[in-house]
Amino acid sequence: MKYFFDLVGQQQSEYDYQGRVFSASVGALKLAELMALNLEFEGQGKWSGWRINVRDAYGRQFFSIPIQEADLIAA
Repeated sequence: MKYFFDLVGQQQSEYDYQGRVFSASVGALKLAELMALNLEFEGQGKWSGWRINVRDAYGRQFFSIPIQEADLIAA
């Protein structure tokens, strides 16, 4: 099944038009969680408050993962 990973904010959204194929929804969930974690640390707060919504080609939403602000990282 093909899943799409949209970045959704309060004022705008960035839609995934390519999607990725997974044999089970757990793969899509894990990718969305990894994407959110990456954006928390690499986005320098830009994506804080946004969400990654995982949907199918028909628009049915399966997951919505929040992107939070990264905590201070010890060096």
